[in-house]
Amino acid sequence: MSLQVKLHPLLVKRASSKQGELSVPFSDGMRPADIIRTEGFSDTDADAIMVLINDTQAEMDTPVNDGDRIEFMVGISGGASPRT
Repeated sequence: MSLQVKLHPLLVKRASSKQGELSVPFSDGMRPADIIRTEGFSDTDADAIMVLINDTQAEMDTPVNDGDRIEFMVGISGGASPRT
């Protein structure tokens, strides 16, 4: 019983495991927020992290199921170049 977890490269640098991909033991009632806290991120950090469960965007408090694939990403956006 486990979850496959993938962390965006920018998150790996700050994660306690320092791993981009890991297998996390599953337990009933588990949520992505629990995983991200275990990796050393605060609730404030979690607000800036997007989570995908089985390739579908979800909330940090969405319950997960045994065997789910969880991916944590950061939003990166760029601005438009000013035209002269």
